[in-house]
Amino acid sequence: MAHRSRLVFISFLLGLVVHAGFALETSAQQRIPFNIPPQSLSSALLQFSETANVELLVDASLTSARESPGVTGTYTAEEALSALLAGTGLTHRFTSGGAVTLVEAPAMPVAPSAAPPEGPSGLSPRADGTTGKPVKLPEVLVKDVREREDAASYVAEETSTSTKSDTPLIETPQSITVITRERMNAQEVNTIAEALRYTAGVQGEPFGFEPRFTFLRFRGFDATQNGLFKDGLQLRNPGFAVSYNLEPYGAERIDVLRGPASFLYGQGSPGGLLNYITKRPTGQTFHELQFLTGSFSRYEGRLDLGGRVNDSDALAFRLTGLFRESGTQIDQVPNDRIYIAPALTWRAAPGTKITFFAHFQKDQLGSSQALPAEGTLRVNPNGSIPAARFTGFPDIEKQNRTESSVGYELQHRLATDWDFVQKLRYSMTELDLMNIFSSSFGADRRTVGRGAFGSLGTLNALAIDNQVHGRFSTGPFQHLVLGGLDFQRITVKLRQTFGAASDIDIFNRFDYGAPFPLPSLFLDQHVTQWQTGLYLQDQIKFYDKWLLTVGGRHDWANNDTQDNLTPSASQSQDDRKATGRAALTYLFDFGLAPYVSYSTFFLPSIGLNQSGQPFSPETGRQYEVGIKYQPPGSRSFFTAALFDLTRENYVQTDPGTFLPVQRGKARSRGLELEGLASFDSGIDLIASYTLLDNEVMESADPTEKGKRLTQTPAQFGSLWVKYTVPDGTWKGFGIGGGARYTGYTYSDVANQFRVPSFVVGDAVIDYTWRRYRFALNISNIFNHDAFSCFDRGGTNFCVFGERRTVVGTVAYRW
Repeated sequence: MAHRSRLVFISFLLGLVVHAGFALETSAQQRIPFNIPPQSLSSALLQFSETANVELLVDASLTSARESPGVTGTYTAEEALSALLAGTGLTHRFTSGGAVTLVEAPAMPVAPSAAPPEGPSGLSPRADGTTGKPVKLPEVLVKDVREREDAASYVAEETSTSTKSDTPLIETPQSITVITRERMNAQEVNTIAEALRYTAGVQGEPFGFEPRFTFLRFRGFDATQNGLFKDGLQLRNPGFAVSYNLEPYGAERIDVLRGPASFLYGQGSPGGLLNYITKRPTGQTFHELQFLTGSFSRYEGRLDLGGRVNDSDALAFRLTGLFRESGTQIDQVPNDRIYIAPALTWRAAPGTKITFFAHFQKDQLGSSQALPAEGTLRVNPNGSIPAARFTGFPDIEKQNRTESSVGYELQHRLATDWDFVQKLRYSMTELDLMNIFSSSFGADRRTVGRGAFGSLGTLNALAIDNQVHGRFSTGPFQHLVLGGLDFQRITVKLRQTFGAASDIDIFNRFDYGAPFPLPSLFLDQHVTQWQTGLYLQDQIKFYDKWLLTVGGRHDWANNDTQDNLTPSASQSQDDRKATGRAALTYLFDFGLAPYVSYSTFFLPSIGLNQSGQPFSPETGRQYEVGIKYQPPGSRSFFTAALFDLTRENYVQTDPGTFLPVQRGKARSRGLELEGLASFDSGIDLIASYTLLDNEVMESADPTEKGKRLTQTPAQFGSLWVKYTVPDGTWKGFGIGGGARYTGYTYSDVANQFRVPSFVVGDAVIDYTWRRYRFALNISNIFNHDAFSCFDRGGTNFCVFGERRTVVGTVAYRW
């Protein structure tokens, strides 16, 4: 315990030291080396802002059609900026908050025979007829210009999820998809699972329609408990103690990273991770109100407000909120939510920015319904079971979840080309669940046996990540280095109950069964998990063509389990593991970037073997070869990746002894293709295809060896196209749609029960008029049956996919 306390203290101390360094900011007059080639003014200003660590305020419309001559050499920030603006017709001024405002001076007529009159401030007009006094225009951060350009497009330019540094996607040596805000708006996604529908390599709905939380599977491997991240910090859910279902309206974007990521994030899934990026304050004032209504008596209101506080250059805020009352496609299952997320950014000094985050979310939900395969997927002589069939008990069925969090992200310039970043979040989640589920099917093909399961869990988590970023050169080698120390502490209090429930007639829609005793307590645990990781990464670019990315990490993990029912079963387990990544990319001038990478992962396996010894960590490795293409000057991005991923030493239950054993080994090989484009003609395009060849190589169950992973299709793909009229009488009118294909799967480990493939379609019609947007979205437009099935005690049960769902939206923005 003492060493953990020291690590926590050191982590906080790093932040305090950096806070104390505010007075050591880089002077505005310090000379800095610049190497910014001629290019569009918007891109040049972004590069200048990163190099000089100066925040720029400008109306995006001022830079959209201007070119900059660039600047090369050693200059002060002001000298370099003047050179960048030469010939553009823009000028600049420094503000009290340490930022720089760019403005355009209006033309003033000058009498040729008269002496130039003085302006209102005593400034004389210039020879070109302009006055030196700038006119105040709507202002936003130049960094936010890039964010808004991404938000208006399906294509993002960069992400920090793969490297923890702002890295262009073309230079990211791993398969990754960035789901932008505009893409989520167009498809009107209401869950994270819906946001993933048109993404390669990931399954968000492997078990069909699920209102409670988001299942995550990357490249065939489950990541539901440890593959979810928010703003780069993990949302771990050990033992499904609680559940997460993040609100997509609160996200600026969603990053989907495929393949191991332990080399930066520590213990996690072999297949990848999802990073939810929350909406941030910007310098631009904006307001948005939305009202939605649709299928299953849905009524929802949303708001998104932001801008500078009291016209200050130092403070900006964001407030996002949502209130929903709704049913679902299943009788007696609600989907109600209250969500509110405030954020505040404080530019404490030049080169120092702190963003404070908080959120509160309260859900009242219900469970998905597993129905017998005979009567849904297969023929039953008694008829068909409707998708709306509720098999629970209305008086006691519930799924109530409350989430809240507070935290901050600090960015501080230590010196030229050196920065410090600290992220901290404390989160709390409570779950109160009672679920009545189907467990068997009678010989009469009508009677369903049921069980009752209850869970009362609380999870508290503290996560801190300290990062130091630096740039330097050694001869022809340009280094972007990252060093970090992160820490997590998670405490879980969990009480679970289990028992038998009364039978029902599955074909009687209103038969909820006879009353039955509440299930008895079978688990009462208090779990504490710690993780501390030390990592180092270097992105080395040489000859402006080659990019070598190497990184390594060492983790110390601990799990303490206190069993309140059987104190002798309490245990403590310590694990240590090193992981790494190496990748090489070649950057062609015309936007092509082939790459090759190798990475490893680890995940602690909690429990004891038959000898009473703790299990060793689960491990694995991946080889990946890919190619990325981003035509210069376009808003398009295309990727192709081949991978070979192996997962080893995972724990299974021996079917002979019913004891846990560490024998599992599985391999997943595949191909992922993805293309995103937003054309000036008004066409937005998403295309993806995934081919998976996975196999269980070693298993404690001999019937599973050599078989495919359950609920995992051999192939799946999607296509989405939307056209928005760019100008003319019908400007702002859009129409689009898409199709999603999922190949066949198996419900059982022996691959005896095959679930057929399916295709579903989606559609949207919207119209943006002045400050209003009207939209109609339809999911599964033809109401096709889509099933996901699994084996439970020798009986196959199936869950319907989402049925046809219609949502109408009215939005007002100003």
